Amino acid sequence: MTDRIQLGDTIISLDFRGYLENFSLWSPQLMEWFAQQEEVELSRDQVQLINYIRDFFIENKVHPVVRIVAAHMVETLGKEQGTIKYFHTLFPKGVHQAYRIAGLPPVVLSV
Repeated sequence: MTDRIQLGDTIISLDFRGYLENFSLWSPQLMEWFAQQEEVELSRDQVQLINYIRDFFIENKVHPVVRIVAAHMVETLGKEQGTIKYFHTLFPKGVHQAYRIAGLPPVVLSV
């Protein structure tokens, strides 16, 4: 089962968990929509991390783990903000919340 939302002239499909079905349809407008759904008011730091998460996924074809995101945060935001604790102040529901806002597909665990 999928849900559909309309942003402007574009109809966008979400999977049953609320993740974007087509990664290429992501846009800053959709990022704002996802953030509203997640009850997150986006700051400059959050947008920067969302862009990093998207770039990492595009380049590596895998989701970045929080440890990798935190290492990037040290480089871009400084040592004091480069912590997992600070990451969780930005995304209180964790890394999966950031993935959803960034338009990444859900993590698929293999057994």
